[in-house]
Amino acid sequence: MTRRIVALAGAIASLAVSGPAPAKTDWNAALDRGEVLIHSRRIPNQEEPEVVMKAVIDASPARVFALLADCAGYVRSMPRIKSAKVVSRGQRSDVCTVTVDMPFPYSDMTSTCRSTNVVEGQRMVRRWTLLSGDYRVNQGSWELRPFGGDGQRTLVVYRVIAVPKAWVPTWVRRYAQKRSLPETIARFREVLRRGGAGPGTT
Repeated sequence: MTRRIVALAGAIASLAVSGPAPAKTDWNAALDRGEVLIHSRRIPNQEEPEVVMKAVIDASPARVFALLADCAGYVRSMPRIKSAKVVSRGQRSDVCTVTVDMPFPYSDMTSTCRSTNVVEGQRMVRRWTLLSGDYRVNQGSWELRPFGGDGQRTLVVYRVIAVPKAWVPTWVRRYAQKRSLPETIARFREVLRRGGAGPGTT
């Protein structure tokens, strides 16, 4: 057990993903190369910082948005998701219950959230807020915009603040979260490369 904790701590140090956001000219070039950029920032009246991730996916915003809107498919499209189901669905929103597989020895964490989908021209946003579950705070958003001129690449901006009810060491939560974010983008790219989540699919 001690060895696992030491290994995790070392992995956190090696990630080097927290800190100030890079300059726009820098991250545009990095995103174009396929890098996943992650940083955190303090939000007024929030005990935990907001984690922000930016990445570019080689698929249209409509296809990426269809993947995000398919809550029931999160087990397939996202890492560390143990189960996901739609509780209710409206015209522009849905309520989903999702269980996240936490690293040993911590218990899995479940949350029920309401997500709202907004499409404003070329900008697409899926924003969620916590209704119930194993978190005191779980809120965030996915924002999509075209990247480049052909409409077949998408800039993905992910924001999240998540604070569990149960005590979990801060370094464990941040390690699990920041490790999973590049894995999520890799999974999205793989699913979309295989032809998943076309417009109108579920």
